[in-house]
Amino acid sequence: MSTRRDRTHGADDSIRAAADGRSGGGPTPARRGEPRTSGPHGMVRDAARLRGGPTARVDETRVQMKICFISGALPEVSCGVGDYVDALARALARLGHEVVVLTTASPDLRPSSGYRTVPLRTAWSLRDTGRIAAAAQREHPDVLHLQFPGVGFGRGFGACFAPWAVRLRGARPRPLLATTLHEFHRFRLRYRTRLALAVAACDLVIAPDPTVLASVARHLEWRRGLDTAMIPLAANVWPAAPSSLPNEPLDRAELVVGYWGFLRQDKGVDLLLEAFAQVQRVRPARLVLAGDPGPEAEYIASISRKAGELGLGSSIHTTGRLSAERLSQELQSFDVCVLPFRDGLLKNRGTYAGAVAHGLYVVTTSRGNRGFDPETNTTLVPPDDRDALVGAILEAPAHPPNPSPASTSEKAWDEIAVLHLAAYARAAGNHGFALE
Repeated sequence: MSTRRDRTHGADDSIRAAADGRSGGGPTPARRGEPRTSGPHGMVRDAARLRGGPTARVDETRVQMKICFISGALPEVSCGVGDYVDALARALARLGHEVVVLTTASPDLRPSSGYRTVPLRTAWSLRDTGRIAAAAQREHPDVLHLQFPGVGFGRGFGACFAPWAVRLRGARPRPLLATTLHEFHRFRLRYRTRLALAVAACDLVIAPDPTVLASVARHLEWRRGLDTAMIPLAANVWPAAPSSLPNEPLDRAELVVGYWGFLRQDKGVDLLLEAFAQVQRVRPARLVLAGDPGPEAEYIASISRKAGELGLGSSIHTTGRLSAERLSQELQSFDVCVLPFRDGLLKNRGTYAGAVAHGLYVVTTSRGNRGFDPETNTTLVPPDDRDALVGAILEAPAHPPNPSPASTSEKAWDEIAVLHLAAYARAAGNHGFALE
Protein backbone atom coordinates (compact mmCIF):
# COMPACT_ATOMS: atom_id res chain seq x y z
CA MET A 1 0.00 0.00 0.00
CA SER A 2 1.55 3.30 -1.01
CA THR A 3 1.88 6.20 1.38
CA ARG A 4 -0.06 9.37 0.71
CA ARG A 5 3.16 11.13 -0.29
CA ASP A 6 4.02 8.40 -2.82
CA ARG A 7 0.49 8.34 -4.21
CA THR A 8 0.28 12.09 -4.72
CA HIS A 9 3.72 12.30 -6.32
CA GLY A 10 2.60 9.99 -9.11
CA ALA A 11 -0.70 11.83 -9.39
CA ASP A 12 1.12 15.12 -9.78
CA ASP A 13 3.19 13.76 -12.67
CA SER A 14 0.08 12.44 -14.40
CA ILE A 15 -2.04 15.53 -13.99
CA ARG A 16 0.79 17.87 -14.94
CA ALA A 17 1.06 15.89 -18.17
CA ALA A 18 -2.65 16.48 -18.69
CA ALA A 19 -2.26 20.17 -17.91
CA ASP A 20 0.46 20.76 -20.50
CA GLY A 21 -1.51 18.93 -23.22
CA ARG A 22 0.22 15.55 -23.25
CA SER A 23 -2.92 13.74 -22.07
CA GLY A 24 -5.69 15.31 -24.08
CA GLY A 25 -5.59 18.92 -22.84
CA GLY A 26 -7.56 20.67 -20.15
CA PRO A 27 -9.71 23.66 -19.31
CA THR A 28 -8.32 26.91 -20.68
CA PRO A 29 -6.52 28.90 -17.97
CA ALA A 30 -8.04 32.24 -16.98
CA ARG A 31 -7.06 35.15 -14.81
CA ARG A 32 -8.08 34.91 -11.18
CA GLY A 33 -11.74 35.76 -10.69
CA GLU A 34 -12.67 34.99 -14.29
CA PRO A 35 -14.40 31.80 -15.37
CA ARG A 36 -12.29 29.38 -17.40
CA THR A 37 -13.89 27.88 -20.44
CA SER A 38 -13.17 24.67 -22.30
CA GLY A 39 -13.77 23.94 -25.95
CA PRO A 40 -16.24 25.70 -28.25
CA HIS A 41 -18.81 27.96 -26.65
CA GLY A 42 -21.84 26.23 -28.16
CA MET A 43 -23.02 23.05 -26.48
CA VAL A 44 -23.91 21.54 -29.84
CA ARG A 45 -20.19 21.61 -30.70
CA ASP A 46 -19.15 20.05 -27.40
CA ALA A 47 -21.79 17.36 -27.81
CA ALA A 48 -20.53 16.51 -31.28
CA ARG A 49 -16.93 16.38 -30.08
CA LEU A 50 -17.74 14.07 -27.17
CA ARG A 51 -19.63 11.66 -29.42
CA GLY A 52 -16.40 10.34 -30.86
CA GLY A 53 -13.40 12.32 -29.64
CA PRO A 54 -9.97 10.80 -29.05
CA THR A 55 -9.46 8.72 -25.96
CA ALA A 56 -7.40 10.50 -23.32
CA ARG A 57 -3.86 9.16 -23.00
CA VAL A 58 -2.47 8.68 -19.49
CA ASP A 59 0.58 6.79 -18.26
CA GLU A 60 -1.17 4.19 -16.15
CA THR A 61 2.12 2.79 -14.80
CA ARG A 62 2.45 5.75 -12.41
CA VAL A 63 1.21 5.74 -8.83
CA GLN A 64 -1.95 7.81 -8.75
CA MET A 65 -4.15 10.00 -6.50
CA LYS A 66 -6.97 9.28 -4.13
CA ILE A 67 -10.08 11.31 -5.00
CA CYS A 68 -13.11 11.46 -2.70
CA PHE A 69 -16.43 12.67 -4.11
CA ILE A 70 -19.45 13.74 -2.06
CA SER A 71 -22.65 13.06 -4.02
CA GLY A 72 -26.28 13.07 -2.91
CA ALA A 73 -27.05 10.03 -5.07
CA LEU A 74 -25.57 7.28 -7.19
CA PRO A 75 -27.21 4.71 -9.48
CA GLU A 76 -29.71 3.15 -9.30
CA VAL A 77 -31.17 6.19 -7.53
CA SER A 78 -32.69 8.38 -10.26
CA CYS A 79 -30.53 11.51 -10.36
CA GLY A 80 -28.69 13.10 -13.27
CA VAL A 81 -25.88 14.35 -11.04
CA GLY A 82 -25.58 10.90 -9.48
CA ASP A 83 -25.24 9.35 -12.95
CA TYR A 84 -22.59 11.97 -13.77
CA VAL A 85 -20.57 11.17 -10.63
CA ASP A 86 -20.77 7.45 -11.37
CA ALA A 87 -19.46 7.93 -14.92
CA LEU A 88 -16.69 10.32 -13.83
CA ALA A 89 -15.61 8.09 -10.93
CA ARG A 90 -15.40 5.05 -13.22
CA ALA A 91 -13.35 7.04 -15.75
CA LEU A 92 -10.89 8.26 -13.12
CA ALA A 93 -10.57 4.70 -11.84
CA ARG A 94 -9.86 3.48 -15.39
CA LEU A 95 -7.04 6.03 -15.52
CA GLY A 96 -5.52 4.43 -12.44
CA HIS A 97 -6.78 6.63 -9.60
CA GLU A 98 -8.27 5.45 -6.33
CA VAL A 99 -11.81 6.83 -6.11
CA VAL A 100 -14.29 6.75 -3.23
CA VAL A 101 -17.77 8.32 -3.17
CA LEU A 102 -19.61 9.38 -0.02
CA THR A 103 -23.32 9.21 -0.79
CA THR A 104 -26.80 8.77 0.68
CA ALA A 105 -27.56 5.31 2.03
CA SER A 106 -30.39 3.86 -0.07
CA PRO A 107 -31.79 0.41 -0.88
CA ASP A 108 -31.50 1.41 -4.57
CA LEU A 109 -27.73 1.87 -4.32
CA ARG A 110 -26.03 -0.71 -6.54
CA PRO A 111 -22.53 -2.14 -5.99
CA SER A 112 -20.11 0.14 -7.79
CA SER A 113 -17.67 -0.95 -10.46
CA GLY A 114 -14.15 0.42 -10.24
CA TYR A 115 -14.59 2.65 -7.20
CA ARG A 116 -15.63 2.32 -3.56
CA THR A 117 -18.89 3.65 -2.10
CA VAL A 118 -19.40 4.86 1.47
CA PRO A 119 -23.16 5.11 2.21
CA LEU A 120 -24.02 7.71 4.89
CA ARG A 121 -27.24 7.68 6.88
CA THR A 122 -27.76 11.41 6.92
CA ALA A 123 -30.31 14.07 6.00
CA TRP A 124 -27.39 16.28 4.84
CA SER A 125 -28.56 19.02 7.22
CA LEU A 126 -26.22 21.70 8.60
CA ARG A 127 -26.02 19.89 11.93
CA ASP A 128 -24.55 16.89 10.06
CA THR A 129 -21.74 18.98 8.52
CA GLY A 130 -19.09 17.85 11.00
CA ARG A 131 -20.00 14.19 10.60
CA ILE A 132 -19.83 14.45 6.80
CA ALA A 133 -16.44 16.17 6.98
CA ALA A 134 -15.15 13.53 9.42
CA ALA A 135 -16.24 10.73 7.08
CA ALA A 136 -14.37 12.42 4.24
CA GLN A 137 -11.22 12.99 6.29
CA ARG A 138 -11.13 9.35 7.37
CA GLU A 139 -10.48 8.54 3.70
CA HIS A 140 -7.32 10.73 3.66
CA PRO A 141 -7.97 11.89 0.08
CA ASP A 142 -5.68 14.04 -2.03
CA VAL A 143 -8.78 15.72 -3.52
CA LEU A 144 -12.15 16.16 -1.79
CA HIS A 145 -14.72 17.04 -4.45
CA LEU A 146 -18.36 17.97 -3.75
CA GLN A 147 -20.93 17.49 -6.55
CA PHE A 148 -24.03 19.70 -6.11
CA PRO A 149 -27.03 19.59 -6.29
CA GLY A 150 -28.38 16.06 -6.06
CA VAL A 151 -31.61 14.25 -5.30
CA GLY A 152 -30.37 12.93 -1.95
CA PHE A 153 -29.36 16.35 -0.61
CA GLY A 154 -32.87 17.78 -0.67
CA ARG A 155 -32.63 21.34 0.64
CA GLY A 156 -29.89 20.48 3.13
CA PHE A 157 -26.59 22.39 3.19
CA GLY A 158 -24.57 19.93 5.26
CA ALA A 159 -22.57 18.64 2.29
CA CYS A 160 -22.02 22.16 0.95
CA PHE A 161 -20.43 23.37 4.20
CA ALA A 162 -18.30 20.22 4.63
CA PRO A 163 -15.31 21.92 2.92
CA TRP A 164 -15.44 24.67 5.57
CA ALA A 165 -15.46 22.01 8.29
CA VAL A 166 -12.40 20.36 6.73
CA ARG A 167 -10.59 23.72 6.60
CA LEU A 168 -11.48 24.69 10.17
CA ARG A 169 -10.46 21.31 11.59
CA GLY A 170 -6.93 22.20 10.52
CA ALA A 171 -5.86 18.63 9.79
CA ARG A 172 -2.63 18.31 7.83
CA PRO A 173 -2.05 17.51 5.08
CA ARG A 174 -5.31 19.10 3.91
CA PRO A 175 -6.83 17.79 0.65
CA LEU A 176 -7.41 20.03 -2.32
CA LEU A 177 -11.05 21.17 -1.93
CA ALA A 178 -13.21 21.30 -5.07
CA THR A 179 -16.90 21.70 -5.89
CA THR A 180 -18.79 21.18 -9.13
CA LEU A 181 -21.98 23.26 -9.29
CA HIS A 182 -24.16 21.68 -11.95
CA GLU A 183 -26.82 24.35 -11.40
CA PHE A 184 -26.62 27.77 -9.80
CA HIS A 185 -27.94 30.75 -11.74
CA ARG A 186 -31.59 29.67 -11.73
CA PHE A 187 -31.73 29.32 -7.92
CA ARG A 188 -33.31 32.12 -5.91
CA LEU A 189 -30.97 34.88 -4.76
CA ARG A 190 -31.05 33.89 -1.09
CA TYR A 191 -30.23 30.26 -1.97
CA ARG A 192 -27.42 31.32 -4.33
CA THR A 193 -25.93 33.54 -1.64
CA ARG A 194 -25.83 30.73 0.93
CA LEU A 195 -24.45 28.28 -1.61
CA ALA A 196 -21.72 30.73 -2.68
CA LEU A 197 -20.72 31.24 0.95
CA ALA A 198 -20.47 27.48 1.39
CA VAL A 199 -18.27 26.78 -1.64
CA ALA A 200 -16.03 29.77 -0.88
CA ALA A 201 -14.07 27.34 1.30
CA CYS A 202 -12.95 25.51 -1.84
CA ASP A 203 -9.77 25.98 -3.83
CA LEU A 204 -11.49 25.12 -7.11
CA VAL A 205 -15.04 25.54 -8.42
CA ILE A 206 -16.10 23.76 -11.62
CA ALA A 207 -19.27 24.16 -13.68
CA PRO A 208 -20.37 22.40 -16.88
CA ASP A 209 -21.71 25.59 -18.48
CA PRO A 210 -20.27 29.13 -18.89
CA THR A 211 -23.56 30.76 -17.84
CA VAL A 212 -23.55 28.81 -14.60
CA LEU A 213 -19.86 29.53 -13.99
CA ALA A 214 -20.24 33.27 -14.69
CA SER A 215 -23.07 33.47 -12.15
CA VAL A 216 -20.91 31.70 -9.56
CA ALA A 217 -18.00 34.06 -10.28
CA ARG A 218 -20.22 37.12 -9.76
CA HIS A 219 -21.33 35.83 -6.36
CA LEU A 220 -17.74 35.05 -5.36
CA GLU A 221 -15.95 38.19 -6.56
CA TRP A 222 -14.91 38.79 -2.95
CA ARG A 223 -13.20 35.38 -2.73
CA ARG A 224 -9.63 36.18 -3.78
CA GLY A 225 -7.58 33.45 -5.38
CA LEU A 226 -10.45 31.09 -6.22
CA ASP A 227 -9.70 28.87 -9.20
CA THR A 228 -12.53 28.10 -11.63
CA ALA A 229 -12.90 25.77 -14.60
CA MET A 230 -15.59 25.02 -17.15
CA ILE A 231 -15.67 21.30 -17.94
CA PRO A 232 -18.47 19.95 -20.17
CA LEU A 233 -20.42 16.81 -19.44
CA ALA A 234 -21.08 13.78 -21.61
CA ALA A 235 -24.10 11.54 -21.97
CA ASN A 236 -25.16 9.37 -19.04
CA VAL A 237 -27.14 7.05 -21.34
CA TRP A 238 -25.45 5.58 -24.40
CA PRO A 239 -26.89 3.53 -27.27
CA ALA A 240 -27.75 -0.05 -26.42
CA ALA A 241 -28.35 -2.74 -29.00
CA PRO A 242 -31.70 -2.00 -30.68
CA SER A 243 -34.47 -4.44 -29.89
CA SER A 244 -38.18 -4.70 -30.42
CA LEU A 245 -39.93 -2.79 -27.66
CA PRO A 246 -42.85 -4.40 -25.86
CA ASN A 247 -45.19 -1.66 -27.03
CA GLU A 248 -47.57 -1.94 -29.95
CA PRO A 249 -45.90 -2.26 -33.41
CA LEU A 250 -44.77 1.14 -34.68
CA ASP A 251 -46.96 2.54 -37.42
CA ARG A 252 -44.50 4.40 -39.64
CA ALA A 253 -47.25 6.75 -40.75
CA GLU A 254 -47.33 7.85 -37.13
CA LEU A 255 -44.72 10.38 -35.98
CA VAL A 256 -43.15 9.40 -32.65
CA VAL A 257 -42.42 12.57 -30.69
CA GLY A 258 -40.31 11.86 -27.62
CA TYR A 259 -39.14 13.56 -24.44
CA TRP A 260 -36.98 12.08 -21.69
CA GLY A 261 -35.84 13.17 -18.25
CA PHE A 262 -37.44 14.61 -15.15
CA LEU A 263 -40.65 16.59 -15.59
CA ARG A 264 -39.97 20.09 -14.25
CA GLN A 265 -41.20 23.60 -14.93
CA ASP A 266 -37.84 24.74 -16.36
CA LYS A 267 -37.90 21.91 -18.92
CA GLY A 268 -41.00 23.22 -20.68
CA VAL A 269 -43.00 19.98 -20.87
CA ASP A 270 -46.29 21.93 -20.64
CA LEU A 271 -45.29 23.82 -23.80
CA LEU A 272 -44.45 20.50 -25.46
CA LEU A 273 -48.01 19.29 -24.82
CA GLU A 274 -49.44 22.37 -26.52
CA ALA A 275 -47.09 21.93 -29.50
CA PHE A 276 -47.89 18.23 -29.75
CA ALA A 277 -51.63 19.00 -29.86
CA GLN A 278 -50.96 21.20 -32.90
CA VAL A 279 -48.78 18.54 -34.53
CA GLN A 280 -51.66 16.06 -34.23
CA ARG A 281 -53.87 18.40 -36.24
CA VAL A 282 -51.40 18.07 -39.13
CA ARG A 283 -50.51 14.37 -39.04
CA PRO A 284 -50.91 11.22 -36.90
CA ALA A 285 -48.51 11.30 -33.97
CA ARG A 286 -47.98 9.99 -30.49
CA LEU A 287 -45.95 11.41 -27.62
CA VAL A 288 -43.60 9.30 -25.48
CA LEU A 289 -42.45 10.61 -22.09
CA ALA A 290 -39.55 8.29 -21.30
CA GLY A 291 -37.80 7.60 -18.02
CA ASP A 292 -38.34 8.48 -14.38
CA PRO A 293 -40.58 11.59 -14.18
CA GLY A 294 -38.75 12.75 -11.04
CA PRO A 295 -39.78 14.04 -7.62
CA GLU A 296 -41.82 17.16 -8.48
CA ALA A 297 -45.26 15.65 -7.90
CA GLU A 298 -47.17 18.93 -8.21
CA TYR A 299 -45.78 19.72 -11.66
CA ILE A 300 -46.24 16.12 -12.81
CA ALA A 301 -49.90 16.29 -11.75
CA SER A 302 -50.31 19.57 -13.66
CA ILE A 303 -48.93 17.91 -16.81
CA SER A 304 -51.46 15.08 -16.44
CA ARG A 305 -54.31 17.59 -16.06
CA LYS A 306 -53.13 19.60 -19.06
CA ALA A 307 -52.95 16.48 -21.22
CA GLY A 308 -56.57 15.73 -20.29
CA GLU A 309 -57.68 19.28 -21.06
CA LEU A 310 -56.05 19.06 -24.50
CA GLY A 311 -57.62 15.65 -25.18
CA LEU A 312 -54.25 13.95 -25.51
CA GLY A 313 -54.68 11.14 -22.99
CA SER A 314 -54.81 8.28 -25.49
CA SER A 315 -51.91 9.70 -27.53
CA ILE A 316 -49.35 9.87 -24.70
CA HIS A 317 -47.28 6.93 -23.51
CA THR A 318 -45.33 7.33 -20.24
CA THR A 319 -42.73 4.64 -19.56
CA GLY A 320 -41.84 5.37 -15.95
CA ARG A 321 -38.44 4.45 -14.63
CA LEU A 322 -36.37 2.20 -16.94
CA SER A 323 -32.99 0.50 -16.89
CA ALA A 324 -30.31 2.25 -18.95
CA GLU A 325 -30.61 -0.40 -21.66
CA ARG A 326 -34.39 -0.14 -21.88
CA LEU A 327 -34.24 3.65 -21.82
CA SER A 328 -31.77 3.61 -24.71
CA GLN A 329 -34.05 1.32 -26.69
CA GLU A 330 -36.96 3.65 -26.02
CA LEU A 331 -34.94 6.65 -27.21
CA GLN A 332 -34.11 4.81 -30.43
CA SER A 333 -37.82 4.58 -31.16
CA PHE A 334 -38.15 8.39 -31.35
CA ASP A 335 -38.51 10.15 -34.69
CA VAL A 336 -37.75 13.41 -32.89
CA CYS A 337 -36.59 14.17 -29.35
CA VAL A 338 -38.00 17.47 -28.10
CA LEU A 339 -36.33 19.29 -25.20
CA PRO A 340 -38.02 22.70 -24.93
CA PHE A 341 -35.98 24.23 -22.07
CA ARG A 342 -37.49 27.47 -20.76
CA ASP A 343 -34.10 29.16 -20.37
CA GLY A 344 -32.58 27.74 -23.54
CA LEU A 345 -30.05 24.97 -23.99
CA LEU A 346 -27.14 25.05 -21.55
CA LYS A 347 -24.13 22.74 -21.37
CA ASN A 348 -25.36 21.19 -18.12
CA ARG A 349 -28.24 19.40 -19.88
CA GLY A 350 -27.42 15.71 -19.76
CA THR A 351 -30.64 14.82 -21.56
CA TYR A 352 -29.46 16.71 -24.62
CA ALA A 353 -26.05 15.01 -24.48
CA GLY A 354 -27.82 11.64 -24.30
CA ALA A 355 -30.03 12.42 -27.29
CA VAL A 356 -27.02 13.49 -29.37
CA ALA A 357 -25.09 10.36 -28.33
CA HIS A 358 -27.98 8.35 -29.82
CA GLY A 359 -27.82 10.35 -33.06
CA LEU A 360 -31.45 11.45 -32.65
CA TYR A 361 -33.01 14.37 -34.45
CA VAL A 362 -33.36 16.87 -31.60
CA VAL A 363 -35.50 19.97 -31.35
CA THR A 364 -34.47 22.23 -28.49
CA THR A 365 -34.34 25.90 -27.57
CA SER A 366 -31.66 28.58 -27.62
CA ARG A 367 -31.60 32.24 -26.67
CA GLY A 368 -28.94 33.07 -29.23
CA ASN A 369 -28.82 30.52 -32.04
CA ARG A 370 -31.44 29.46 -34.58
CA GLY A 371 -31.83 26.84 -37.27
CA PHE A 372 -30.53 23.37 -38.03
CA ASP A 373 -27.07 22.14 -37.04
CA PRO A 374 -26.20 19.07 -39.19
CA GLU A 375 -23.25 18.04 -37.02
CA THR A 376 -25.52 17.28 -34.05
CA ASN A 377 -28.78 16.74 -36.01
CA THR A 378 -30.33 19.53 -33.90
CA THR A 379 -32.80 22.29 -34.71
CA LEU A 380 -32.68 25.30 -32.37
CA VAL A 381 -35.79 27.45 -31.85
CA PRO A 382 -36.51 30.34 -29.45
CA PRO A 383 -37.69 29.43 -25.93
CA ASP A 384 -41.47 29.57 -25.38
CA ASP A 385 -42.16 29.78 -29.14
CA ARG A 386 -44.82 27.10 -29.65
CA ASP A 387 -45.24 27.68 -33.39
CA ALA A 388 -41.49 27.39 -34.03
CA LEU A 389 -41.49 24.20 -31.97
CA VAL A 390 -44.31 22.75 -34.06
CA GLY A 391 -42.59 23.60 -37.33
CA ALA A 392 -39.31 21.99 -36.25
CA ILE A 393 -41.07 18.83 -35.03
CA LEU A 394 -42.86 18.44 -38.36
CA GLU A 395 -39.49 18.56 -40.15
CA ALA A 396 -38.46 15.27 -38.49
CA PRO A 397 -38.85 13.10 -41.66
CA ALA A 398 -36.11 15.19 -43.29
CA HIS A 399 -33.67 14.48 -40.45
CA PRO A 400 -33.31 10.72 -39.83
CA PRO A 401 -31.19 9.46 -36.91
CA ASN A 402 -27.47 9.91 -37.41
CA PRO A 403 -25.63 7.70 -34.90
CA SER A 404 -21.85 8.03 -34.66
CA PRO A 405 -20.04 4.69 -35.00
CA ALA A 406 -17.04 6.12 -33.10
CA SER A 407 -18.98 7.22 -30.03
CA THR A 408 -18.47 5.32 -26.79
CA SER A 409 -19.13 6.18 -23.18
CA GLU A 410 -15.56 5.38 -22.14
CA LYS A 411 -13.97 7.66 -24.76
CA ALA A 412 -16.13 10.63 -23.78
CA TRP A 413 -15.80 10.22 -20.02
CA ASP A 414 -12.06 9.49 -20.12
CA GLU A 415 -11.63 12.84 -21.85
CA ILE A 416 -13.66 14.56 -19.16
CA ALA A 417 -11.67 12.79 -16.44
CA VAL A 418 -8.42 14.16 -17.91
CA LEU A 419 -9.90 17.67 -17.92
CA HIS A 420 -10.56 17.23 -14.18
CA LEU A 421 -6.99 16.09 -13.58
CA ALA A 422 -5.71 19.19 -15.37
CA ALA A 423 -7.99 21.45 -13.29
CA TYR A 424 -6.81 19.78 -10.07
CA ALA A 425 -3.18 20.28 -11.11
CA ARG A 426 -3.58 23.99 -11.84
CA ALA A 427 -5.51 24.65 -8.65
CA ALA A 428 -2.94 22.78 -6.60
CA GLY A 429 -0.14 24.82 -8.16
CA ASN A 430 -1.96 28.13 -7.67
CA HIS A 431 -2.71 27.38 -4.02
CA GLY A 432 0.75 26.13 -3.14
CA PHE A 433 -0.08 22.47 -2.63
CA ALA A 434 3.07 20.37 -2.54
CA LEU A 435 1.61 17.37 -4.34
CA GLU A 436 5.14 16.21 -4.97
